Amino acid sequence: MIRIAIDGPGGAGKSTVAKEVAKRLGIIYVDTGALYRTIGLWMLRHGVDPKNSDGVVSSLGHFTLELRYIDGRQVILLDGEDVGDSIRTPEVSMAASAVSAIPEVRAYLLDMQRGIAKENSLIMDGRDIGTVIIPDAEVKIFLTAKPEVRANRRYLELQSRGSDTTYEAVLAEMNERDKNDAERAIAPCVKADDAFLLDNSDIDFDGTVDIIIKRVRKCEESLEEQRKKHTAYMKTHRWMAPLVRWMFHVKIRGAENIPASGGVIVCANHVAIRDVFVIASGMNRPLNYLAKKELFKVPFIGGLMKKCGAVSIDRGGNDVAALKTAIELAREGCAVALFPQGHRNPGVNPVDTVIHNGTGLIAYRSGKDVLPVCIKLKKFKYAPFRRVEVIFGKVIKHSELGFTNGGNEEYRSATEKIFDEIVRLGGYDKLPSEKYGEGGRQ
Repeated sequence: MIRIAIDGPGGAGKSTVAKEVAKRLGIIYVDTGALYRTIGLWMLRHGVDPKNSDGVVSSLGHFTLELRYIDGRQVILLDGEDVGDSIRTPEVSMAASAVSAIPEVRAYLLDMQRGIAKENSLIMDGRDIGTVIIPDAEVKIFLTAKPEVRANRRYLELQSRGSDTTYEAVLAEMNERDKNDAERAIAPCVKADDAFLLDNSDIDFDGTVDIIIKRVRKCEESLEEQRKKHTAYMKTHRWMAPLVRWMFHVKIRGAENIPASGGVIVCANHVAIRDVFVIASGMNRPLNYLAKKELFKVPFIGGLMKKCGAVSIDRGGNDVAALKTAIELAREGCAVALFPQGHRNPGVNPVDTVIHNGTGLIAYRSGKDVLPVCIKLKKFKYAPFRRVEVIFGKVIKHSELGFTNGGNEEYRSATEKIFDEIVRLGGYDKLPSEKYGEGGRQ
């Protein structure tokens, strides 16, 4: 199954492009903007000001809205009537922009849209598909063009339908709607961090479709490669996980908190070189981690590391490649292990260690949630090794990390929040503010 999210401003050609892509790929096309337009149409027909949120919200229960697919074509029924092209006028466009800014309207349609995305391979276009509706879509495109180009396209479209509007009026309406959509507090029209920016000002229709198809095919190849790696990993995991748990007397707690799928940052304190293996032994899904390329040259160990999710990086005194690799892996839907302390701290209370801001940066750039993990060593008189306890905490949502525009201060604050939770999971003392040092922790 593959989900394609196309976002962007009006007039960029999202709907026509998405329909053609769906046709070529043989998947469902969902025009989410048409749903908002239909609600806007009902409000206009019944004398409700689309900008009056109270009036709009109180009207939501007074009509029926149904999405059907007839001969592969999306049909929207408003109180049983096929709305057709009646939702494509400038007046309805402005009404759609107004009602889409109302939280209750978005909530009214959210379950319908997500429900379709859970069950089908599809392409969905709108203004917040990749950021809100299906943020885990396999392919994300932000389709745009210069305002003048988009206005001319919309003007020609309206002319073909017999509208007597002018280009100047269409451009003014488009600029106003762009401003409203970009600045609204709820689900603004913005590019997702992991979306591909496609400006088709100078690209024709077929060229735009071809570019998107190529990205979909590339994604499908990547997904197939991931599937093969997942199969190989889990085959190794079946015998290696019990062996690791037996060797190091590992006790797993909180395994129910581990997301079954999707990109996630697995963030833990760092006790020993075996940490990534003991964490992986408690996870029933592949865990990726970054390792120095020199380790892959070691006989047997190098091959085993590859099967166990290791990704080779060339540190060379520069961590940029490591950061980019971790971000890309998370965006591709992988679980990526990170250690904010950077270096192993055996037998040291994590309260007394220094943490680095890279974890916050990776969480921000990837747009993924964080799974906090605490590794504790406990005495065990019958074993040559101390018992290792791995505690998985509840997922920290990306929205809870306080990101707005990024930057070192936000990365530092997010990393501290994550590490504080790791400390709490282990039952250690609360991280004292003096440990942050001047200007925050390093």
